Amino acid sequence: MQRRKGDVTMSFITETARTYDPDPAHNKQVTTLALALFDGLRTLHEYGLRERRLLEIAGRLHDIGWSRVVTGKHHKLSRDMILELNIPGIDGQDQLICALVARYHTKALPDKSRHRRFGSLDPHTRGLVEWLAGILRVADGLDCTHANAVRRLSCQVGGRAITVHLEVTGDCRTEVARATQKQDLLVRKAGRTILFRC
Repeated sequence: MQRRKGDVTMSFITETARTYDPDPAHNKQVTTLALALFDGLRTLHEYGLRERRLLEIAGRLHDIGWSRVVTGKHHKLSRDMILELNIPGIDGQDQLICALVARYHTKALPDKSRHRRFGSLDPHTRGLVEWLAGILRVADGLDCTHANAVRRLSCQVGGRAITVHLEVTGDCRTEVARATQKQDLLVRKAGRTILFRC
């Protein structure tokens, strides 16, 4: 029996992450948290399975640039490496979206006037990149120590705030502080403040 296209895609992504990411447990945990955020915020972003899969791919590959890093900027190297891959089951546009989401998981926010690849996208696709990158930034912050301190999360969406309930093992102050530092893009897209509760 032939494997489904999505299975082939994710098998390739898992193997690529295992090969190039020096800490594959971190990318797996960040992806788990990012997908939980995506699911919890569905009433706000209204995206579906395709967009969720793109977030999953970007999450698993967001740190592969560390395998080439010499002077920093691993996020840009991750983008470039994703664009170089021959990922089965996704087209060039979706591959670019994944690359940009990985690129924006840290450091600068997307800027259509300064970033050529991001600026080349239509407004709808730029909005998607911003949503997914905003989610990935927060998820990455919640595992900034690579200690798996935040095991799971759930979201409660209110009119003015999103409360993110964290299931933790031990002290998570560092993770919450880092996620708070990286929440700016998600706050902008959601139009709400974000509160973290352990």
